[in-house]
Amino acid sequence: MNIFDKVLDIYQKYYICPYCLGRMFALLGTSTTNHERGISLLLSMTMENHRKYLSGEKTNEKEVESVLKILAEKAHFIPAQKVLKTEGIDYSMEALSNPCHLCQDLFEKVQDYVEAAKEEIACIEFDNLLVGTSINSQIINNEDKFKSEFNLLEAESFKNHFNREIGKRLSIQLNKPTEFSNPDLLIIYSLGFTEFDIELKIRSIFIYGKYNKLIRGIPQTHWPCGVCSGKGCESCNFTGKQYLTSVEELISPEFVKEAKASSSKFHGAGREDIDVRMLGSGRPFIIELRSPKVRKIDLIMIEKRVNKKNKKKIKINSLKYSTKKEVINLKAGAEKSKKVYKATGETKVNISKGEFEEKLKDLKLKIENQKINQKTPTRVSHRRAEKIRNKMVHRIEGKYIKKNLFEFKIEVQGGTYIKELIHGDGGRTSPSFSEIFKTPMDCKELDVLEVL
Repeated sequence: MNIFDKVLDIYQKYYICPYCLGRMFALLGTSTTNHERGISLLLSMTMENHRKYLSGEKTNEKEVESVLKILAEKAHFIPAQKVLKTEGIDYSMEALSNPCHLCQDLFEKVQDYVEAAKEEIACIEFDNLLVGTSINSQIINNEDKFKSEFNLLEAESFKNHFNREIGKRLSIQLNKPTEFSNPDLLIIYSLGFTEFDIELKIRSIFIYGKYNKLIRGIPQTHWPCGVCSGKGCESCNFTGKQYLTSVEELISPEFVKEAKASSSKFHGAGREDIDVRMLGSGRPFIIELRSPKVRKIDLIMIEKRVNKKNKKKIKINSLKYSTKKEVINLKAGAEKSKKVYKATGETKVNISKGEFEEKLKDLKLKIENQKINQKTPTRVSHRRAEKIRNKMVHRIEGKYIKKNLFEFKIEVQGGTYIKELIHGDGGRTSPSFSEIFKTPMDCKELDVLEVL
């Protein structure tokens, strides 16, 4: 059966609009739209049958008239109606009471869908877009049944057709290109035959920076109360938090505010303990701003605001735009990085300066440029898997302060537990400073000087 015969079979049973007719044969012919393809099919059939009528092929006269009447009456094709009128052939014009069997005339109202989207996105800043669709199963099932009934194997999906029609108009009218791989704005239509909803998915923006934590006693990220899991209880004074604030909570609000984002997520290149300061040039971080309505924000202004508001608590620097890929690299690179610490070690027994110098030499000989074994520390065993970590200690410098107090500068592989390296954690880290000094040594204070 040729295409024209299929078209006639369709219109003898159903009315479908030119958009849907063209879609049924979308894989045949290129560089045209489904609407143009549908109109071309109807026009070609009208022209061919008009030619037959004019050529005097009277043996086919009834067949020719029948085809022209189907096109005029069932397909409601105006050129076919005009041919019949010109040639004086009577036909009964049926009122177009039923909408398109496949789309319910949705494609005749494409601009309405476009206008609805434009209204939804009016206050959103974006450079490119993509249209997606979630279609009611009734539409899909109806179309699948239709294709099967007429053995239509060259059709395009309803979803692809709709996405292209809407996307093309939005792109032209908003002067924004379509981006298929990673759009700033994804507009998703939830389609039924008679109604629709629009959902917007706005791509996150990522800002890289470095932070200094100038005081002790605050964690890197928000820490929910351990008793109520963040719901709020007497233990946390109904704040839902274990600690009143965090580096994340001191930094994020200004970014969220300027980007008009729905929320944020803080990604750090490792983290320091609550009682540890982060000094030097700072620890790299990336803040992810989710569903931002503003994509281009003044980073210099935000840096100044954050630093002024949190003077003597935290400080940020080196802000620049980043990507999701850099978040992955930031996390993966934390273990491979080098970190420099300043630690104050304290012993219960007194040690002379001479003894200290001898022990320091022994320490450097047995630990420097070598790997140590660290079992998961006792203090974090409730939230970390039990395993042995092999970490490289690159460099150790020591300074005698007084008979039971010493200062160390330690350069190690990222992920090394420095407190345990000093006190040994009951033998779970070996070798340790305590082991080599042959006396228990505690880490009284710890600062991160550099993340390399």
